[in-house]
Amino acid sequence: MLLRCLVSLRKYSELVPRVGMLKTLAKELDCVRRIFQESEDPRGKQLWSKAGQMLSKLESKADPSEVCNSFMGFLAECDNKITGTSNFAPKDPVQSKKVDASNRVATAVREAVYNIPSSSSENIGTSDRARAVLQNYDREVEVKRTEAAEMQYNRTKNKAEIDELESIVRIKQAEAKMFQARADDARREAEGLQRIAIAKNEKIEEEYTCKLAKLCLAEVEERRRNKLEELQIIERDQRDYFNMKIRMEADIKDLLMKMEAAKRRF
Repeated sequence: MLLRCLVSLRKYSELVPRVGMLKTLAKELDCVRRIFQESEDPRGKQLWSKAGQMLSKLESKADPSEVCNSFMGFLAECDNKITGTSNFAPKDPVQSKKVDASNRVATAVREAVYNIPSSSSENIGTSDRARAVLQNYDREVEVKRTEAAEMQYNRTKNKAEIDELESIVRIKQAEAKMFQARADDARREAEGLQRIAIAKNEKIEEEYTCKLAKLCLAEVEERRRNKLEELQIIERDQRDYFNMKIRMEADIKDLLMKMEAAKRRF
């Protein structure tokens, strides 16, 4: 996910100096800072810090080209680090899937924002509406993340109960050693409690997986993709209209010149 975001940021950073959009650069750097503001990943924290530094330089009237070059160097350094650690496997697969699903939605939303043109006055209304839709998806993702955090809290609470049962198991095992005459009964009771703990743990994991699936993060991402495709169709239609307008103006100008020449001959 972080690699996809860095590639998009590099492409955008290469484009900004050529078109001279200082305000747009500041806006996108602010987006990057807000995206990674609560990131727990070390590279995400570094990206958040670097975006804040670049914004401070822009506010200090620094040269946008120098800011972009500095940011490009930082992105290249991040690429090298990511390439060296791309085969790292998380210790908690369930938690990793939850975080990656949320981050993929947030990253895809930001990539859609980067692709929205901001230099054409004719597209301002359409772009603003598209940005508003994407911001709604941002808020929906945050709600999903909050729900996931609450589920994680409940899961931790239930695991505490399991730990308590396992503690009772250990106590019963100690009683078996202390009272040889009651060793068999205590051992059977401990084994029964252990089976209960295992069954309850499996039930908790199953409920957690089902509730996480109900968050419908994949469905939210699919709706976002549909909105993005609609926006791209609108932009393509606008480009076709502008091209046709230019051709018509050229044809009219040529026709007027021919009419003027014909008048002069007669």
